[in-house]
Amino acid sequence: MSRNRLIYITLTVALLIFSAAYQSRISAVLLIAALCYPLLAAVCVLICSRTSSADFVENTIRNGSGSSTRIVRQKGEEFDLWIYVRSRSVFPCAPIELQCNLPDRETGLFSMKRIYASVPPFGRCRIAVTVMHRYRGAYVAEISRAVFYDPLRIIRITRKIRSEATLIFQPRKMDFGELIAEAPGEENTDPSLLLKGEREDFSHVREYVQGDVMQLVHWKLTAKLDELMIKQYDQTAERRTAVLCDYRNDITDTGAAMKYADAVIEAAIAVALASVKAGINSIVDFGAIIGNYRCDIRDMADFERFYDMAAVIPTKVETMELRQLITEGQQGASVVFVITGMLTEELVAMLDIMAEGFRGLMVLANVSPGQNAELETRASRQHFEYVPIKMKDAN
Repeated sequence: MSRNRLIYITLTVALLIFSAAYQSRISAVLLIAALCYPLLAAVCVLICSRTSSADFVENTIRNGSGSSTRIVRQKGEEFDLWIYVRSRSVFPCAPIELQCNLPDRETGLFSMKRIYASVPPFGRCRIAVTVMHRYRGAYVAEISRAVFYDPLRIIRITRKIRSEATLIFQPRKMDFGELIAEAPGEENTDPSLLLKGEREDFSHVREYVQGDVMQLVHWKLTAKLDELMIKQYDQTAERRTAVLCDYRNDITDTGAAMKYADAVIEAAIAVALASVKAGINSIVDFGAIIGNYRCDIRDMADFERFYDMAAVIPTKVETMELRQLITEGQQGASVVFVITGMLTEELVAMLDIMAEGFRGLMVLANVSPGQNAELETRASRQHFEYVPIKMKDAN
């Protein structure tokens, strides 16, 4: 812009010299036009700045202080974020610069961007910006300023614009079998077996046919004694999965902390989804002291509510002690999943003691395998099942 102003000043001085030297009508007209242009351009740009607007297109909700938009997408997914620019002036906006805070497609993180557009008189235009975010969560994309120029770019007027879009990036839905990495020194664990527990098979007792979760006992004959025995067994060994997340996040690096939180949440989603598909009730608990981040899941509707909640859980939440979380969470559960990314000797020893006295099946899922091979090998030989989970990057 400074260069354009320097060129304009040089041109005006040249026209002034030309007009003084030749004293012709055309030279006088050119000089007057050059001298009047900044004033006329300033008036036109001022009118354009007061009669133009910029918003995010999708589902815009207007309020007294600005506009807001809510957009839901999968994390790691590239999509076009539309920006809508309208002019209600008789003068063209050529050009207009929008200063925005948007996710960058290359880095997957938010950064400041400048977007240029030209809008005809009483016209409008739509601008598609391809964006992508690599982490789960709720973020705010905004258009903070609009800068208006004249065609020669020597006049500049800046106006603040408050236009926001709430971008909710959902975690990935992955099958539990896709997450299982090979445990050190052992073959892969069949995830379907982890959700069955140690239920006795009564198929050999006359003609007992196992029903679904809501009807665990189906007895075709009238042998009352056997029927009561099976009902009593099913009541005491009701299948229920507890998914307990070690959501302690003391990582100082922001990117690493967000990656850890996403790994724990996506592993919990995979286990909860597998439980729903198997017809087993489950409970997912993040051990939060502040905020209700505990969800009972009985069917797909409950799972979808949990999935929506998981998308907006903060990266760092104040949580209770892991021992307390496991002690409370294992009550009434036949299978307990403990999901962590911080495998320590204290955790392995504590979980081994708890699993030894637990009547059901206890599983330790590690979302950060490969950091301590010796400790992982030791964990695979304890009274609980050790399942290493390898999370893939979203991008």
